[in-house]
Amino acid sequence: MPKRILCIDDDPFYKDLFRAILEPRGYEVFTALNPAEGWSIASEHKPDLITLDVMMPEKEGMFDGYGLLKRLQEEPGYKDVPVIMISALGDPEDIQHGLKAGARMYLPKQDMTPNRLVEEIKKILGQ
Repeated sequence: MPKRILCIDDDPFYKDLFRAILEPRGYEVFTALNPAEGWSIASEHKPDLITLDVMMPEKEGMFDGYGLLKRLQEEPGYKDVPVIMISALGDPEDIQHGLKAGARMYLPKQDMTPNRLVEEIKKILGQ
């Protein structure tokens, strides 16, 4: 059974990019455009890993990627699902904040390449 990855980003370009990178490598990819939609999809499909943008518009009480990350960590069935934060915010303080908030990895969008994304996912999933 393929590993399930949920990619949450409010930019349709990145949503499509993640699918184009990951599906040919055998992953089952789900996408969402905001944290509320991401929570709904995570609840339905129980992903093995989540990629999560930081800056997204507020929707249904979840203000950004950190709001969803906090909710995932509070839910027993999801607190062990690894999260890679992928954001345009790439300062060292941003990276530290993401890791302290519970992300397994923080990857600035300007440093992301398809190969790097796949390698990080494989490393985290033990593949």
